[in-house]
Amino acid sequence: HDWREQPVAARAAMLRRAADTLQSELPRFCALLVKEAFKTWGDAVAEVREAIDFLRYYADQAECVCTPVTLPGPTGESNTLYPRGRGAWVCISPWNFPLAIFMGQVAAALVTGNTVVAKPAEQTPVVALEAVKLLHAAGVPADVLQTVTGLGETVGAALVAHPDAAGVVFTGSTQVAKIIQRSLAAKDGPIVPLIAETGGINAMLVDSTALPEHVVDAVVQSAFRSAGQRCSALRLLCLHEEIADHVVAMLRGAMKELVVGDTASLATDVGPLIDRDAFDG
Repeated sequence: HDWREQPVAARAAMLRRAADTLQSELPRFCALLVKEAFKTWGDAVAEVREAIDFLRYYADQAECVCTPVTLPGPTGESNTLYPRGRGAWVCISPWNFPLAIFMGQVAAALVTGNTVVAKPAEQTPVVALEAVKLLHAAGVPADVLQTVTGLGETVGAALVAHPDAAGVVFTGSTQVAKIIQRSLAAKDGPIVPLIAETGGINAMLVDSTALPEHVVDAVVQSAFRSAGQRCSALRLLCLHEEIADHVVAMLRGAMKELVVGDTASLATDVGPLIDRDAFDG
């Protein structure tokens, strides 16, 4: 496709237009996140802002990365490196940041001259489809960015295994990332790059000099924003024995203040888990 022959400045300008539009439509996208992903209003605002940041950041980065580089010519020849897109990228994004991570994956691939087939999480397709509409309206051709919705184990697996996939970006579980890695390794032809962001067990170590109020605030924010459904959420708190009893008592008090409920209410601090499977787990 002639998309990668476009000047990088033109592709970057599309991302910046999309960022400006997203800024102007922040309330609508927040409402979508509250409705479909069960985000609290505070988390929704932060996520839309992160998506805007991604669009502007990758526009800036691409103008640096995609600029031709003059290399040394040992025998007097002219020697210039022209970075080009690799081809069609498969972008598989999660439900816990269905706008920000989706937009970040797609924007980075597009602005560096690639085409994209995006597969959002099956729990949050509407946010992704609205994001794609916004990118199309900003000038990205419809055949350069396409969306496919459905289950990861069927639709996602078929996209990853497709012989024309030039690269895969994935955010989700370590288990699924390993499955994608094995699928790509089994393919014939050139090595297909995989960019994967997965979860972990996040720990906080607190020594006896820490201010308990700061510790408790940080723990509650990290462990319970998005109902704890983040790769960055705190899982393990290690307290020095001299302060442990006091901090645990304060933490219990702070947790009792959290309001659990419908995220459409501004009073809600912790919303529901994403679906029945997550709840059962």
